[in-house]
Amino acid sequence: MDTPSYCQFGAALAIGVLGIGLIFNPFYFYPGGGGEPKVTHSISEIENETVAQQALGLSERVLDCPGDRLCALESRILEDGAIESPVSVRDDGPRWYSVVQTANGTYLPEQNVRNGTTILTLTEASAMEAIAQLAIPADERPTAVREAIETGSITVYGERIAAFERYEVIEQDGHYYQRMGYEGIGDHWTADGGLAIVRALLFLLGIGLVARSGWRFRSLY
Repeated sequence: MDTPSYCQFGAALAIGVLGIGLIFNPFYFYPGGGGEPKVTHSISEIENETVAQQALGLSERVLDCPGDRLCALESRILEDGAIESPVSVRDDGPRWYSVVQTANGTYLPEQNVRNGTTILTLTEASAMEAIAQLAIPADERPTAVREAIETGSITVYGERIAAFERYEVIEQDGHYYQRMGYEGIGDHWTADGGLAIVRALLFLLGIGLVARSGWRFRSLY
């Protein structure tokens, strides 16, 4: 039998190495996050009354009257200046929000207890004062929120950031921020099992190449 050449030996070895690589295929076809959707959140600072009004319109903690509901309680408070309630409604009741907006202005709900009776009032405020009332300290939110504030935006893959989805106002070092921009890209083609199917095909191809390499080695000797 003829002595195998280096080229023949190298070709058989290369086929085998390639086959082994395809069998294990540790690489990802979409290094930017696999098959998960890509979302970029853009953060803006709330610096003036105009931006503050826009931020209030986005926040889930603002009661818009009328709009969210008829606001009978709030209308009574504005008409009478204050009303008495036998129970506290600010903390646990669904009717009390951090900020109330009407066609005539922006108000901050307040309650005081006098002789066992809760006094409910609405104090008129500027948009920036309302923002300060809404704000949640950044250190009470995930690291991703603080990173977005420091850099101006953050991109995540298949991850939900509740604070941004609720348009929360975030306070950091005396400044106020809110998600103002959002850009999402749908699932990559590898989502919903696509990547698993491709890897399965490559695994089978790898087995075929390893078998081919073994056959070539046997034919050389």
